[in-house]
Amino acid sequence: MDARQLSGAVFLQSHLDLTASLRADIGARYDELNTRSTPTDPNLQSGSATASHGVFSPKIGSLLKLAPWLGAYVNVSRGFRSTDGIISDPALAPITAWAYESGLKLDRERFSASADVFQMDVSNEQTFNPFNGNSSNGGSSRRRGLELELRAPVTTTGALTADWTFLDARYRSLTVEGETGPVTLDGVRVYNTASYVGAAAYTLAPIDAKWRVRVAGNWVGKYAPFDEPGVLLGGYGLMHLSGTARLGSVELDIGVRNLLDRAYPELVAGHIVSPGQPRALFFTMRSSL
Repeated sequence: MDARQLSGAVFLQSHLDLTASLRADIGARYDELNTRSTPTDPNLQSGSATASHGVFSPKIGSLLKLAPWLGAYVNVSRGFRSTDGIISDPALAPITAWAYESGLKLDRERFSASADVFQMDVSNEQTFNPFNGNSSNGGSSRRRGLELELRAPVTTTGALTADWTFLDARYRSLTVEGETGPVTLDGVRVYNTASYVGAAAYTLAPIDAKWRVRVAGNWVGKYAPFDEPGVLLGGYGLMHLSGTARLGSVELDIGVRNLLDRAYPELVAGHIVSPGQPRALFFTMRSSL
């Protein structure tokens, strides 16, 4: 296919301080997308195809300062992305989502933390198989969950960071073509999503020292593979170790990813498994001239 895509957007955004501790944000954006595709194979019967789509994306939010170091916020917005396969079929409408979020954020000296609940209502949902490129469009889904972030000093020379997202993502309405006919995915967990993902790290960096050490881990919860409705694979965790040292104008980084050499799936789709990276050593040298 020979393809051409044109897009343009206009947007407005503003904020208003209603009181000394309450701020309101409002904005809107309009995008116009045009795609034209022409087959290069002379044996194809069909000619060129052209389609345009317009998307309106409003946003409104507010921030309330409960204390100089503590704030509560709420946001409502609409967003979109182009559908996979739009080059082959320009008529495919963009995937749109309404997003709702509310939470608390604390920031005090070396300590910071946040917690928020969120929900996304997705229209024109798409399932996409990354191995064979097949996709299905036209349904809807709901994603809701909890996000937690933390940065805290453990000692005067070390700090702990963590970031976790717990997610319940399910199709509200979607019918796809299976091996034996149409398959209804209503209520099934969204393909290629995990029940949670998280990361945590401890960094040891003595004051005035020219080195630091970092021990980190990341975790993935039960995972919904593509094209296997109702199936949940077990979760896994990985450990990583790295260190940095400065020698004059040279900075050296050395570390090991997947320190325990844990076998895990990077991606599972249609009963095909793409394995994750085994234990791997990396080394980086940077010089400032």
